[in-house]
Amino acid sequence: MRRAWVVSGGALVWLCLMAPAAALAEEAAGGAQDSEEQGQITGAPKAQVFEEVERGFFLRTTLGAAMAVTDMFGDSAGVKRESTLWPGPVVGLEIGYDFGQYASLHLAAQGQQIIGVQERNDRESGADATLLALMLGGRVNLVTSQRVAWYLKVGAGWMFTWPELAGLDSGFLVHGGTGVEYATKLRHFTVGLEATAQYDIANGGLLVGLSPTLKYVF
Repeated sequence: MRRAWVVSGGALVWLCLMAPAAALAEEAAGGAQDSEEQGQITGAPKAQVFEEVERGFFLRTTLGAAMAVTDMFGDSAGVKRESTLWPGPVVGLEIGYDFGQYASLHLAAQGQQIIGVQERNDRESGADATLLALMLGGRVNLVTSQRVAWYLKVGAGWMFTWPELAGLDSGFLVHGGTGVEYATKLRHFTVGLEATAQYDIANGGLLVGLSPTLKYVF
C-alpha cells in the first residue's frame, strides 16, 4: 500500500514538472509559426500603384477650322486677291513635356488652308493658300483639378506659305489661345477644345480658329 502511494506521488510530481515544460514548448512553436507567417506577409510583393492622370512627355493633335478676319493676300500681275471669311481646315501636332499639373512647354507644327478669291477680267475664282507654321510655345493652367483644366497658351515661330501666286510672304508669327481639357479614365488620354488666334506679322493677317484636341501622355 505504501509502495502504491509512493508511485502515485512520484507520478504526480512528474506531471507537475512536465506540464509547464510542455506549455513552454507549445508557446515557442506557436511563436515560430507566427514569425514565419509574418515573414511571408512582409516578403509578399506589393501591389503596383498607378497614377489616375499621367503627366510627362506627350503628343497632342488638333484638327479644326480657322478663318482670316483680315485680308492677307497681296496683288500681283494685275490680279487682285483677297481672303474670305470662309473657314479652312487646320491640323496641328505638338510634342512637349508637362511640368506637373500647372505648366508645359511644346514644339508645334501647324498647317492650315486660307480660303481666298481672285478677281481677273471682272471674274472671280478660287485663290486658296496653304500655311505651315513651326512654333515653340508653352501653356499655364489657370484653373485645374484632378481631371479638368482651363489653360492659356502662347507661342511664336516661322510661317511658310504656298503658292507664290497667292502673294503671301513667309515670315514671323505669334500665336495664342485658351481651352479646356479633360483627362479621361483611360489614363494616358486627354481630350479638349481650344480657341486660338494667330497674327502673321509679315502679311498683317489675323486668323482665328476652333479645334478639338487629343493628347497622349507616355
